[in-house]
Amino acid sequence: MSPRSTKHPAYDAIVIGGGHNGLVSAFYLARAGRRVLVLERRRALGGPCGTVEYFPGHRSSITNSTGSLEQTIAADMQLERHGLRFISTDPTLFTRFDTGRYFVGWRDQNRVREQLASFAKGDEERFFGLLAYVDRFAQALGVSPFEPPPSLRDMLAKIDSPELEDAFGKFFFGSIRDLAEEWLQSEEARALIAIRGCVAVQAGPSTPGTAVPMLIRPLSLAARKPTSPDDPRLMPLRGSTGFPKGGMGAIIAAMARAVVEAGGEIRTDVAVRRILVENGAAVGVETASGECFRAPVVVSNANPKTTLLDLLPAGAIRANTLERVRRIPMKGSAFKIALSLDRPPHVADGATDEETRQIASCQFRIAPSVEYMDRAFDQAKHGVPSERPLMWGLCPSMIDPDLAPPGRHLLSINVWHAPYALKDGVWDAATRDAFGDRCIKVLDEYMPGIKDSIVDHRYMSPLDLENEYGLLEGNVIQGDNLAGQMFSLRPMAGMSDYRAPVDGLYFCGTGTWPAGFVSGIPGHNAAHQILSDTARRNADCEMTTESELSRQAG
Repeated sequence: MSPRSTKHPAYDAIVIGGGHNGLVSAFYLARAGRRVLVLERRRALGGPCGTVEYFPGHRSSITNSTGSLEQTIAADMQLERHGLRFISTDPTLFTRFDTGRYFVGWRDQNRVREQLASFAKGDEERFFGLLAYVDRFAQALGVSPFEPPPSLRDMLAKIDSPELEDAFGKFFFGSIRDLAEEWLQSEEARALIAIRGCVAVQAGPSTPGTAVPMLIRPLSLAARKPTSPDDPRLMPLRGSTGFPKGGMGAIIAAMARAVVEAGGEIRTDVAVRRILVENGAAVGVETASGECFRAPVVVSNANPKTTLLDLLPAGAIRANTLERVRRIPMKGSAFKIALSLDRPPHVADGATDEETRQIASCQFRIAPSVEYMDRAFDQAKHGVPSERPLMWGLCPSMIDPDLAPPGRHLLSINVWHAPYALKDGVWDAATRDAFGDRCIKVLDEYMPGIKDSIVDHRYMSPLDLENEYGLLEGNVIQGDNLAGQMFSLRPMAGMSDYRAPVDGLYFCGTGTWPAGFVSGIPGHNAAHQILSDTARRNADCEMTTESELSRQAG
């Protein structure tokens, strides 16, 4: 059945998906004078970054915080002018260790050093020495997160000394556990480093390639030098611009306003059923209702696997390429918990009541040791939800009271190592609730009394996240950001320049380089690739026309 005809105006570009990267891409295209249409399947924009009302009056999102929003993108989009405000938080993170000690990530680096030194004398110097080592290697690689990555051959050409070769082996073939144990003595400091390589991925700290995520921020700093001492990338533990007033969805609302002001159009509740391809090139999209929107450029914020396997017509790409796409691993393991509480969470006793409140207001991590993290993955890799999983959470209502009703608090928790593909059974309601209840028991060990303060709860399994947000296999970053799926291998070799193997079709989501969470960089890069390609095609057409006119005149 052919798509029904429509009288929609023609566009220069159609963006599939109104997540943050889709909105960023749409903004840059619209700012350059392109007629842009964003089509979002859901009623709300933002995907995992968009606002969710988990319970009446309790508002948050799947993503808890914006530790990586690129400042140049925020400035270009003038997000502050469009209503975005940040609440500065201090401290920024809290984690308790198996030893009974805990760490508070104050912005005052002297306080950070004092804590590291208390774990093992000299670890304060070794910890920052390790970060400096990562910075030097990133500088030597010279790979910018703000443009398509070089081929592995070109990147390897820069490894021109024994020291760099040694570092390359540690980052790409070793594990983050190896790196932490080489540099640090205390189990506490090692745990602080190890979590950075295995959050949001189906891996443990002993998994090879888990040190690569540590390179992204140093690569960004090497490519674009900070212009302010407040640049969040300068924070050694968790770069954060603060918490957005109104929750993470406030970022999406500001981005949407920027897109519309630039001339872009946004439609929600419009699901794209397929990408239209004629003569080997993308020419628009067909929606689930049968409407067609035409444009010579289609930009997909969906997972590259979803884009190529589900949205393209049969025969649009070669069979061998299709088979390679099918083999791109996802291995998602995300699980979401939202809790309505009748009192603030008790995380730890501070030196004062105010310090206790501050600690309860920051991001908390349940990843108390390297062994804990490895054991959590050991079960998940065999298809068994972890008995003691990693957790990464926040009580946003402690920062912004408007996010929960008076007398209530919202606790938003992201859980890792709940494998999408189960060894036994499926993710039905019973399996989901059993795992969620198990997580609450673990949480109660680290936040005494939390179980008794729960008024209501909501659990979302990896399958729920896939169905609601299109997160294939429950993978929140469209493919793990480990060594084998980064740089020119993201989403796979031959497609790292944001171009799909169909003329006029591009990727702009987190499944592309440099991955990330809420940075907006993939959307930025895709838009600039499109603008560059368009300018080059226009120049080629002008040269062809001039040549033809000269031939005719001759």
